[in-house]
Amino acid sequence: MKRALLLWDIDSTLLLTDGAGMRGMARAGRALYGDSFRWDGVKASGRLDPLIFEDALARNGLVPSEAMHRTFHDAYIRELEEELVRVGERARTMPGIRDTIATLRARSASRNDVVLGIVTGNYTRAAPLKLRACGLDPAWFEIGAFGDEERTRPNLVALALARCARSTGWAPDPKRVVVIGDTPFDVECAHAHGCVAFAVATGIHGMAELAAAGADVVVKDLSDPAPLLALID
Repeated sequence: MKRALLLWDIDSTLLLTDGAGMRGMARAGRALYGDSFRWDGVKASGRLDPLIFEDALARNGLVPSEAMHRTFHDAYIRELEEELVRVGERARTMPGIRDTIATLRARSASRNDVVLGIVTGNYTRAAPLKLRACGLDPAWFEIGAFGDEERTRPNLVALALARCARSTGWAPDPKRVVVIGDTPFDVECAHAHGCVAFAVATGIHGMAELAAAGADVVVKDLSDPAPLLALID
């Protein structure tokens, strides 16, 4: 039996929250530092939540500290919860995701040849909030590595691989690990460990840009999961 580990990015890959994440960060920043605290020019796509916050601090002339990180994290989680309630049904999964995940879960149950995981820049506590808001159960993903656990995305992949080995007793061959994401950062972190980079053009990066970044497979979306299933087979 050849098992495969699938490591999913969250934002713009599995789901969209109609901007709830960045609005929550902006609200948390204003609550902590005043209405003049600015997020202009801060880029979030593919990046780790703590580093997004550090970028915002730098643009406001502030030097980050552990205490600032802790305080912002807690404020952001509160604001994110409220934003997701406001967003309601506008929070949604990306095309084909529900059917693809259902197919993979059924395959895992019947053949035990697929392990689902998450590698995301989201804070550990933010990820399940976003997943549940879009009707995805965090328990469906056996392995997780989150943005507040490492400083780089490649390190998150390494963490996920180590956790897979510990929790399942199976140390996957990197060639049987597929990192699924919508940015060149996802491609980079996959190749840093010899994993397969499966890119979906459901974010701000088009298919040509993702191909140029070196993705092994590029699709418009997962309306047709056949290219992903072919990798497992």
